[in-house]
Amino acid sequence: MTKSILKHLAIFIGLVFAISLFNGCGGTGANDPAANSANTAAGTNTGGAGNANGYSSVASEYPPLQSGLADAEFEMTDGTKFRPSDKKGKVLLLNIWGIWCGPCRAEMPELVKMQDQYRDQGFEVIGINIGDEDGGVENVDAIKKFVEQQKLNYTIARSTDPAETTKAFHAITQKSVVPQSLLVDRQGRLRGVFSGYSGNLVNLMKESVAKVVTQQ
Repeated sequence: MTKSILKHLAIFIGLVFAISLFNGCGGTGANDPAANSANTAAGTNTGGAGNANGYSSVASEYPPLQSGLADAEFEMTDGTKFRPSDKKGKVLLLNIWGIWCGPCRAEMPELVKMQDQYRDQGFEVIGINIGDEDGGVENVDAIKKFVEQQKLNYTIARSTDPAETTKAFHAITQKSVVPQSLLVDRQGRLRGVFSGYSGNLVNLMKESVAKVVTQQ
C-alpha cells in the first residue's frame, strides 16, 4: 500500500512540473520569476489516508489540499476571517493576485464569468490578495477600491502573511509567479493547478471547473 501511495504521489508531482509556458508576474518579496504551468490533479491516489483539513477520510484518486493552505486564515475586506476548510461542500478556486500584477487583471474577467455561471452550483472563486509590490500586507482600502474598479463579483480576501501564503502555494505549484489558482473539490481534494495567465490556460481552467462542479 505504501509503495502504491508513493508511486501515485510521484505521478502527481510529475504533473505539477509539466512544461507549458504562460505569462505571469514574478512573485512578491524575495520570490524569483519563473515559467508557469497548468495541470489537473489526475491519476493520484491518497490510499484513503486521513488528512488535517476537516474532511472525511475516503479513498480517492486525488490528493487533499495541503493543510498549510486548507487551514490558513485569510482576512475579508470587512475584517472577518475564514479558512478554506470552512468551505466544506463547495468547489473552490483559490486564486492569488496582486493589484500590481497585469496578468492578474487580465484574468479577472474570466473569473467573474465563471463565478456568474456556477454560483448556484456551489462554486466559489476566492481571490486572495498576496500583498503589495514590496511583499507587505496590502491596504484594505486599496483592495476595496480595486475591487470596485474591476467590478469583481467573487469573494475577495487578503493574506496577512504574504510570504507564508506564497510559500504554501509554491510548495504545490513549484512556480514563483502570480496569478496562481488551485481548484479544490467538495471533499477538499486538489483537482487542478494553474500558474500564470494565457488564453489556453483559462480555457483549461474553465474545462476543469465545469467538470468538477458537475461531480457530486
